[in-house]
Amino acid sequence: MGFTHKPSIKRTQPSNVFGHIPGVPVGSTFENRLFLHHSSVHSGILAGIAGSKHEGCYSVVLSGGYEDDKDEGYRFVYTGCGGRDTKDGEKPREGPQTCDQSWENSRNMSLKVSARTKKPVRVVRGYKSSSDFAPAQGYRYDGLYVVEKAWMDVGKSGYQVCKFLLKRLPDQPPIPRRQGSLNLDLSEWERPRHFGKQQEAVTESRLRRPRDSKDGDDVEMGDAEHARPSPEKRPPSLPVSKPPTFKPTPLEPIPPTSNIASRRVSVPTAAASASQAPSVDVNALLAEWTGSGIKTGR
Repeated sequence: MGFTHKPSIKRTQPSNVFGHIPGVPVGSTFENRLFLHHSSVHSGILAGIAGSKHEGCYSVVLSGGYEDDKDEGYRFVYTGCGGRDTKDGEKPREGPQTCDQSWENSRNMSLKVSARTKKPVRVVRGYKSSSDFAPAQGYRYDGLYVVEKAWMDVGKSGYQVCKFLLKRLPDQPPIPRRQGSLNLDLSEWERPRHFGKQQEAVTESRLRRPRDSKDGDDVEMGDAEHARPSPEKRPPSLPVSKPPTFKPTPLEPIPPTSNIASRRVSVPTAAASASQAPSVDVNALLAEWTGSGIKTGR
């Protein structure tokens, strides 16, 4: 099995415990099986059952590998492992059923023990499952279940298979569905986490901080008390800009109106000068008056 990205964060707690893993809320998702392994939710990189034939089963993964699995969300029928032996003696994890399963398989026996002790089993669903309760990608931790019963039955292939009925414990967040869930109130539950490449980068950045030195080396958080405190940095002051200068725009001349009266030009009549006045013959004028009977004198 190849992985595009492998986690570098070391496991901080064992996975061979019953119940929830601290720091991994129900509904948390995982990029691949390696992140699932490193979170201690399920230790098996390939196996779907993780447990002890003496203590019981710690966790299972529903990934659609067996045709007799039946997932109904809050309860499901889980098929044991084995029964795929080849003529060459190989025991592949995938492929058709070729022989009977048995309780001699330690993983099958761990689930049978849990059916008797009723200790909780962590359940993870994978994207390869065709169930509507399976995630569209990666893997998702769906909480704690209890093994109601364990029995041997004839499978669809005609061989004996180990079967287990698991039922979800109460007081847990609802299970998301692949087609989407409406009106799910998750406010009272702890917020799920994502374990993957992006989460790992955030975790590593929290474990390291810059050292107060010229070369810019990092210092582990455990050595933080030995590092010199860096001076408090003030935010850079913004440059003071001068107020903009506005230049008045010259006004364009207003064109004359089209009123015809304004176009008229009055030309004043020039006054006649004394030199241009006509000369008058006084004697002729008196003679004219005398002949016409006009009397002169007072």
